[in-house]
Amino acid sequence: MAFNDVAEPVGQLKNPAERTESILGQPFSNPASVLDWVSPSHIVNEFVKQIVGYDIFGEAAKVFAGDWELVWQAAGAYRNLANAVQDIGINVSHGNIELDSSWDGNASDAAFKYFADLSATISAQQISLNDLAASYQKAAEGTYRIGETVSGIMKDIMDAAMIGAVAASAGTATIETGVGFVTGWGVAAYEAYKIAEMADKARKLIATASALVGTVVGEIQAASASTGTLSQYPLPGSGYRHPGSGL
Repeated sequence: MAFNDVAEPVGQLKNPAERTESILGQPFSNPASVLDWVSPSHIVNEFVKQIVGYDIFGEAAKVFAGDWELVWQAAGAYRNLANAVQDIGINVSHGNIELDSSWDGNASDAAFKYFADLSATISAQQISLNDLAASYQKAAEGTYRIGETVSGIMKDIMDAAMIGAVAASAGTATIETGVGFVTGWGVAAYEAYKIAEMADKARKLIATASALVGTVVGEIQAASASTGTLSQYPLPGSGYRHPGSGL
C-alpha cells in the first residue's frame, strides 16, 4: 500500500533571505563600514592609548569584527530547516495513521508505536532548530546595533585625537613664545578630556556586546546538544516481513 505525503519538506529548504530591512529601519551596512576605524594611524592610536591607558580600538575590533549579516542569514537557514523537519514529522505521522487503519495484529501495534515515537522525535527537532535560529538572530542584530553606536564613538575619538595631536605638536613647537605653548596644549588637554569620556562610554558598550555574545554562545551550545537526539533514535534492523509472505 502506497501513501502520499501531505506536506512538502523539500519546499521548505529554500535559501534564507539575504538581508533584513528591520534593523534600525535599514539593511545591514557593508560589514567593513562598521570597522573603518579599526586601523587608525600610529600617532592617533598612541595619542589615545596615552590618554585612556589601553587600546580601545583593538578592544572594539575583537568584539565587532565579522560579517553579522551572514550570521543573520544563518538564523534564516536554521528556521527553514526547522520547518522542513516539522513537515517530515507530519508525513511520518500521517502515514502511520493510514497504515494502522489497514493493518492489525501484534506487529501492527509495535509498528504504530515505533512510528508514532519516531514522528514525535523528528517533529521535536524543530524546537531546538528554532532556538538556534533565535540565538543567531539575537547575536547578529544585537551586536550590529551596539556596533553601529560604538563605530560612531570611535570615529569621534579619532577626530578628537587628530585635533589633540596636532595641537600638542603646535604647542611644543611654539614653546619658546609661551602663548602658542599654552594655547596648543590647552586644546590638546580639552580633546584628551573628550577622548577619555568617549572611551569610557565605548568600553561599557563593548562589555555589553561581549556579554551578549557570551550568552548567545551558551544558548547555541545548549540548543546544538538537543539537535542530536534524532541521530540516537534506534532504527529497525531490517524491513518487516510478513510470516505468510514466504519471503
